[in-house]
Amino acid sequence: MNIYSDERLINLGIISGTIDKTLGSARDPEVARQIFESLTLPPTKMLGLKQVHGDKIISICTPKDLTDYKAQKTHEADGWLLSLHQTGALILTADCVPLYVWSADGEYISLTHCGWRGVVQELPKKSALLIKQKTNKPLQAYIGPHIKSCCFEVKEDVSSQFPKECVISRNNKLYVDLDKAITLQLTSVGVEQKEIKLGCRCECTSCNTRDFYSYRRDGGKEAQMSFIYKL
Repeated sequence: MNIYSDERLINLGIISGTIDKTLGSARDPEVARQIFESLTLPPTKMLGLKQVHGDKIISICTPKDLTDYKAQKTHEADGWLLSLHQTGALILTADCVPLYVWSADGEYISLTHCGWRGVVQELPKKSALLIKQKTNKPLQAYIGPHIKSCCFEVKEDVSSQFPKECVISRNNKLYVDLDKAITLQLTSVGVEQKEIKLGCRCECTSCNTRDFYSYRRDGGKEAQMSFIYKL
C-alpha cells in the first residue's frame, strides 16, 4: 500500500494522504477497514460524506460540530474543515483532485474533493477562505493525485468555464489543466505559490493503470481514498 502525502502535514501531527489501489477500491467497507487498520486509525473516528460535485464544506471544529454531524443521517458535501483532535475525515476520488489546504500551524486543515465542477464553483478558493476566517496564519496546500492535462480532454462547453491559461489545445482537442486552475484560485486569496506542492508531479490517474483508479479510463465506481486525521 502506497500513501501519497505531504511531509509538512506529518510534521504538524496530521496523518493524511491518498492511498493507492493496492488493497482494492476504498468504496468497499472492508477495504476501508483494512486501510484504517494498517494506519492504526480508529474507524469510528473517520467521518464520511456523500460527494455531489458541489462547493459545500462540512466544518468539524468543535465538539458541537461533531454532535451535529452525528445527528444527521446523510451529509451531501465535497469537503471538510477540521480542527478537532482525535478526529478524521475522508473523501474518495478516481480522477478528481484531493486538495489539502491548512494553516501553517496545523490548527485548521481542509480536505476537498475537487472535480471540474467543484473547481468551476471555486471550491479550492472557498476552502482557503474558510480557513482564513478562522486564523491569520499563512496557508499551505498540497494537490494530490488526479487526472492531468495529458488526459483530461473536454468539450468547449466545459473548457469555456475555465480561465484561458488553464485550457490547452492539442491536435484539435481541448484539455484542462486542473493543477493550474486550482493554483490560480489559491494564489488569488493569498496562498504563496511556493507553499503549493504538487503530488505525483509526473503521474496521472488516467495514465497510471498500476496505482490508481480512473473514472475517465475505466468508467467504473472504484475509487482511492484520501484522508486527514488530527492526533
